[in-house]
Amino acid sequence: MARNILIMGNCQTGGLWSSLAAMLPGDRIDATMWLGVEPPDLAEKLDGVDVLVTTAEREVAQELVTRHGSHAEVVVVPSLLFFGLHPDLAQFPLTTGDELIGVAGPYHSKIVVWGYLHGHDVERIVADFTTERFAALGYLDCWSTYVRWMRGLFEPTDVDFATWYLAVVRRGAFMLTNNHPRLDAIVELARAVARRLGADERLVAYDWTQVLPDGLLATAPVWPVYPGVAESLDLPGAFVWRLDDGNLLDLERFVDLSLTAYRAVDPDTIVRSPLDVDRFARVLGTGAPAAGAAPAATSADAGPADVTAAPTGGR
Repeated sequence: MARNILIMGNCQTGGLWSSLAAMLPGDRIDATMWLGVEPPDLAEKLDGVDVLVTTAEREVAQELVTRHGSHAEVVVVPSLLFFGLHPDLAQFPLTTGDELIGVAGPYHSKIVVWGYLHGHDVERIVADFTTERFAALGYLDCWSTYVRWMRGLFEPTDVDFATWYLAVVRRGAFMLTNNHPRLDAIVELARAVARRLGADERLVAYDWTQVLPDGLLATAPVWPVYPGVAESLDLPGAFVWRLDDGNLLDLERFVDLSLTAYRAVDPDTIVRSPLDVDRFARVLGTGAPAAGAAPAATSADAGPADVTAAPTGGR
């Protein structure tokens, strides 16, 4: 008998929906977005659902299911967040409650933001993109830390981290940004769910990346794996940013357009918690702050940096 399966997730939802529809062709699969608040159509969507596949925390998902009188089985998958490929990438909140938007949307280079806040010009900022600077900032020795952190994201879910990780890491850079996974990473999540739900192993094992469109790759920015960082991981690297409109930027153009975007923002409103302020000051220097910028914060003011400053999920 065909089951009704509902996927409730973040930016991974489209990839999960298409992957599970391919692996479970006899079931009916629907989807709704979960961005930390209950979707307005959830009660209608849950009606008659047998399985809820979700990136929401298990307790939250179970409460929603119970409150709406559903008897759906809850299957939890992780929101894929990983910083080891892009350690310079961060999202910056603003004190206004919004977030900093630049040439790559909400995604920013910490080196460029630091340079902007301290009055550095394009030439000086570009000169900071070296292997030596990356090493001094800790970008070349953070992989294992981020892998351990990501393993923690999987622990409360129904997906085994080791099985998933070993399948994707051998294919190279499995993230497009720190919170947008490549299609094959989402397909691997779907395989874990499909096996749990008794799918035909031949359909589970098929290479669906040759068939299904990669929605995030087609519609969202792609952050490069920097030379130096890439070499430390035995991967190819390049300073080439892909914007959501498909345009490609080299390093100098990316820095120039980023600074242009930031000049429209009051620098005092940029929250510096993604920055290890003491380390950045030591490695990159300070100089004259941007007009209107507050003095550089100390590490005690900066709040959690790097791993602990993780965004809450994909878009």
